[in-house]
Amino acid sequence: MALPFAKRPTTAITVHSAPQTAAQAIRDAIITGELKGGDRIIEQKWAARLGIGQPTLREALKELEHQGLLVKRAQRGTYVAQLSSADYRSILEVRIPLEAIAMGRAAARLTPEAERELTGYVIEMAGSGPEMELAKFHDSDVAFHRKIWDLANNEFLKMTLETITFRLFIFSVVGRWPQAPHALSERLAAVQQHLGILEGLRTRNPTQARAAFIRHTMNYWNAQYGLDLTESECAISEIWLASLPQSIAKSPVDQL
Repeated sequence: MALPFAKRPTTAITVHSAPQTAAQAIRDAIITGELKGGDRIIEQKWAARLGIGQPTLREALKELEHQGLLVKRAQRGTYVAQLSSADYRSILEVRIPLEAIAMGRAAARLTPEAERELTGYVIEMAGSGPEMELAKFHDSDVAFHRKIWDLANNEFLKMTLETITFRLFIFSVVGRWPQAPHALSERLAAVQQHLGILEGLRTRNPTQARAAFIRHTMNYWNAQYGLDLTESECAISEIWLASLPQSIAKSPVDQL
């Protein structure tokens, strides 16, 4: 069953935030599938649509290129990037072990308030029926993970995860749900993955939280995207973890 989505309205934007707002408008167009992988960005068209000049638009395009959403080809223009299965795999080989560190730190710091907030994001991802705006699902997914990174309380870890996962969170939903015959089952699989991660965090045990995150994330990506990640590739060695500086690997609770 397809999951239709509503296009976000695009209006003229104020000068002081023009590049950032233009970048968000193009980012939304990628998330909703209006812009597809390999599409060329026609600068004149987008500048007119957003009510800005082409120099301002180019600033926005540079930001999106830096984020890995666009690629600039010499003498040919700027295009929407594409991620292959091999790209997903390469990103996850780095993302899963690093985010597992954040999971362990967050589990030791999980408060009732944070637990309720994380639960709310998963409920938003589940939606109230088969129809759900794709962009809203993406926003709730990102908010769930960013809350965990905040709980981990390590700015360097958070910045690294933001850089690694930015493209992953966007391109992993692009083109999968609209008109897809298994849209609802795919969304529910993503919800189950996040419920599994949340259950691991609720143990308040760093080791169990890391293990739950690795297991549920690896299984989800293998099943939904046809990858062949193995636990040996994704798991964190406790010996290796113990060798990291305490400021990175451990929370104050771990050190007691």
